Amino acid sequence: MSLLYHFKSQLYKRTPGGWGYYRYLRSLKKEDYEHERDKHEVRRKHYGEEGWKDEKSEGLQYRSYESYDEYVTHQVQKFDEILKMGVGYTNDVVGLYRRRFYNRFKHLKNYLGMDAKILCAGARQGTEVEVLWDLGFKNAYGIDLNPGPKNRWVVEGDFMNIDAEDSSIDLFYTNAVDHAFELDQFFKEHARVVKPDGFAIYDIGVDAKGGIFEAVSWDSDAVIFQMMLKHYKKVVKVETDADWQWILLNSPIKESTTG
Repeated sequence: MSLLYHFKSQLYKRTPGGWGYYRYLRSLKKEDYEHERDKHEVRRKHYGEEGWKDEKSEGLQYRSYESYDEYVTHQVQKFDEILKMGVGYTNDVVGLYRRRFYNRFKHLKNYLGMDAKILCAGARQGTEVEVLWDLGFKNAYGIDLNPGPKNRWVVEGDFMNIDAEDSSIDLFYTNAVDHAFELDQFFKEHARVVKPDGFAIYDIGVDAKGGIFEAVSWDSDAVIFQMMLKHYKKVVKVETDADWQWILLNSPIKESTTG
């Protein structure tokens, strides 16, 4: 049990107006922002059920991005809109996600040393990174296309093209599988950076369907599991938490570099 985690969770729960970084994020709300009037042009194409390709392939459906740059622009808008609208960081929401990440990570000491290098991808404001630090994993860090301002937990980075050496990460984590530009390359890139005896955790929404910012949807969770197993040798743990499933995998399968 982490006393630091529980102490900080009480501060997040009980401090009026939010505590710490979340209080700062809530202060960035723009009172004159009107979403329908001010939203980015890319959001007029990609909104809810709009902006998806008509065809599906192997149980997957992708958004109809004209380019990778359009994909990046669309994904960046999510955090920008949250900050401008002043939504998403109530005390109850922060508490919910801290508990979720605590439940994911409290068993990691059974698999990793406390000095393990842990990468959280698509981490946005960095709740998962902070919880890992609360649990004693001080080499955890996050990347996101849009980490927002003054973020101590997350730096700018792309989980489709990770700025990390081959076999350099002890554990890779993401809950943004449905934001991948292309899933096979997504899993392949993570397997590249994870050590040969390292781990990956994927949190996926059960029966994920196309939403506002998701870049890919699937008909069945089995489609995603099969893709994961192309890139990792071992399934260590699978658990369901409300409308999420998380999968702990071990021993990435490295892409051959020889002809």
